[in-house]
Amino acid sequence: MSTQSLSISVLVILVVALLGAATPSLANEIAAANEIAAANEIDAIEEITIVGEQAGPGLWKVRNGERTLYILGTLSPLPKKLQWRSREVEAVMARAERFIPASGDVSVDAGPIRAVQLFVQYRKLRGNEDKGSLEGVLPAELYQRFETLRKKYAPRERNLHKLRPVLAAGELWREGIDRSGLTLRNEVNRSIERLASKSKVPIVKAKLRIDDPRGALAEVGKIPVEAEINCMSATLDRLETDLAAARERALAWSVGDIDVLRSRSLLQQQEACWSALLTSPKIAAIRRDFDQSWLDLAVDSLERYQTTLAVVPMIELFKPDGIVARMRARGYTVEEP
Repeated sequence: MSTQSLSISVLVILVVALLGAATPSLANEIAAANEIAAANEIDAIEEITIVGEQAGPGLWKVRNGERTLYILGTLSPLPKKLQWRSREVEAVMARAERFIPASGDVSVDAGPIRAVQLFVQYRKLRGNEDKGSLEGVLPAELYQRFETLRKKYAPRERNLHKLRPVLAAGELWREGIDRSGLTLRNEVNRSIERLASKSKVPIVKAKLRIDDPRGALAEVGKIPVEAEINCMSATLDRLETDLAAARERALAWSVGDIDVLRSRSLLQQQEACWSALLTSPKIAAIRRDFDQSWLDLAVDSLERYQTTLAVVPMIELFKPDGIVARMRARGYTVEEP
């Protein structure tokens, strides 16, 4: 098992609650619509359609005198078939001295033997205590809501019952997104990375080293079940009431409608799921270290380079303690698009 594949396995638990990370979707392809209808008499799920090339939102500008950091906020989910192209991004890239993507470089301190031990440990942590079912972990009303939505969005994924709540919630959310014609993959970030490479602009990534992955995984096993239940509840709320709004926000992002993108429900779900993971001091430190590494790169750029282009999740531009807020706190001038 390579270090890269190991890091993905270890970090699945850490990033699943983000529900919008750049990690590939964990969900399998859903059954064809006629198979689903035959097994469960459900209404067809509306899919989102984007026609033509879209530019997305304008760039945030963080200024330090004559130096400028241009930030594109990306959204997750976005339409699967989105044709994205931003002339503004291309113009900035043409003169940029460095590019900071939303994704980072992750390394895990583990040799081959330790890698196998970690994988075994990770597999054990995916399930509930005593190999129990979600039905025995969740409150009855919450379990019925989960089962109703599972039958609607993931009728063939009965193994979700074996997962602990925070993981089951994440995978069910991915299934709902997939069925709605959306994707959690950050293809915009990848497109800009390819543009930077083509333009020979240096790509600098936030770095994260996990020195004690076994300790981090052990702490995951101690996450209070109440915290995981809160994550499940927030996710089901969003699937029941906010999936249509997610499609609307995807459309809003594609045409650059910033006002529509300010969503409290998105924040609530991510905060509830992250709070479950952040009960682990080691995981809290991992997230803190990554955020700080990205911020350090941004600050270094503003101190040393005339023009830098960066990509962050849109939520970071709106959060009270997000990237924009932290930049303003440092005294930099921020201009919204």
